[in-house]
Amino acid sequence: VEKKDDEKKRDMSRVKCYNYKKKGHFSKDCKKAKVKDYEYYKTKMLPAKKDKDEQVLLAKDQAWMESSSDSDQ
Repeated sequence: VEKKDDEKKRDMSRVKCYNYKKKGHFSKDCKKAKVKDYEYYKTKMLPAKKDKDEQVLLAKDQAWMESSSDSDQ
């Protein structure tokens, strides 16, 4: 990765990552998950995944109920 001229001159111990709020690197070089991406995942994807999982369980439960009612007759 080629550094820009202004990045070469900068004292990296004073640089603060805007993503992780720690000193020593730029946010573009941050190894942690981006806060924005994590918030999106937590608020949008996780509930959708949970709903999807519950639907699958519901489908299995209904299939079980149908098969058990068949054996009753």
